Amino acid sequence: MDPGLRTALLALGIGFCSIFGILTLYAAVRLGFGLSTYGDLLALGFLLISLLVIAMITAGLVGAMRNPPTDD
Repeated sequence: MDPGLRTALLALGIGFCSIFGILTLYAAVRLGFGLSTYGDLLALGFLLISLLVIAMITAGLVGAMRNPPTDD
């Protein structure tokens, strides 16, 4: 694969992850952080899990971008 295309696709993936992360944080701020019911605690748990998943995907993409495959 062409290195320029690979870098562009990885950058596009990082862009999507950043958009999803921003939208997740926007929804969390918009809904508020009231911890008065168990549903609020569950929503906070899902928020943390979703941010963790986005961070793991982004870390993999950044790692792939920083360490290109070796030429054999």
